[in-house]
Amino acid sequence: MVKNLFRELCMSHIDGYKNLTQRQKGLFDDVYKKHLSSLQMQERLNYVEDQLAKVEADIGDINVYFKHGETYKYRRDGTWFKMDGDVDNCNSYAIN
Repeated sequence: MVKNLFRELCMSHIDGYKNLTQRQKGLFDDVYKKHLSSLQMQERLNYVEDQLAKVEADIGDINVYFKHGETYKYRRDGTWFKMDGDVDNCNSYAIN
């Protein structure tokens, strides 16, 4: 059952979104909102929905790929971090 038909339609152009379960879509939506709200308005323009290239599930987390080349991991605990190849040296972000 689709919880948010409008959201489903808005995100349908993003590669991989349709493959996520409803739970994974909820995780993506929740962390994406937090991620966007943590950014200054000008910087936020680089992360709007039009800049999303692909999303994919990764063992309970969501990998989020942006058209400008950055990749983030949205984690089950509501945090996110930029993946730059050195996972041990990444900054993790969260806001309540």
